[in-house]
Amino acid sequence: MNTGLSVGKNLLHYIKESSGLNKTNFVIPVGKPVRAYLRVIPTLPSQHDPLDLQLLSDWRNKYVKSFLTEFRAYPERTAKWLSEYVHKNEGKILFMLVTLDGERLGHIGLAFIDWDTGYGEADAIVSGGASPYGLMKLALQTTLKWAKEQLSLISLGVRVRSDNTALDFYRKVGFQEVKRVPLRIEKVGDDTNWYEDEGLVEFDAALVYMIYRSE
Repeated sequence: MNTGLSVGKNLLHYIKESSGLNKTNFVIPVGKPVRAYLRVIPTLPSQHDPLDLQLLSDWRNKYVKSFLTEFRAYPERTAKWLSEYVHKNEGKILFMLVTLDGERLGHIGLAFIDWDTGYGEADAIVSGGASPYGLMKLALQTTLKWAKEQLSLISLGVRVRSDNTALDFYRKVGFQEVKRVPLRIEKVGDDTNWYEDEGLVEFDAALVYMIYRSE
């Protein structure tokens, strides 16, 4: 791991550890002049924001067909996910997009960060439905720029279901498709899971791998 990536790894860890409901949280301004900001979503169990938990759950349920795991979300389940999966994962962070008036519009994350190679992915990108035109695009581009400049990541990608209408959004952001892998469906109770299966000939959807080409 080079020095820049080592610093980036430590920075991400510090930001997550120091974020909380009653703390001054790390933010990234969006736009020039600033139109909104990206605020770290607290992941420590004692620091969860109740409104964050409710919105994350509501938005996931609204766009459940966009995910590889389809289930009914609720605040308690979301809190457990933040604490046990996001917080403990040294290659994952989640930001809430907030207007200057304090309205929460959606969330954007980084995940699958490989600190040895400098590769990472945009992840968990969800608009709450009330974002001004172009703001989610700008916020994602801002996140990717921050990941390169401050975390020293070299290459950034995203994975999207082929039946997700957001594919065009990612192309406009600056992502280019590199491959598609068929997805196999498995149902467990009320949940639906999608798994990559390159051997499938007939399938309902594929996982689209994309790489960020814009500066």
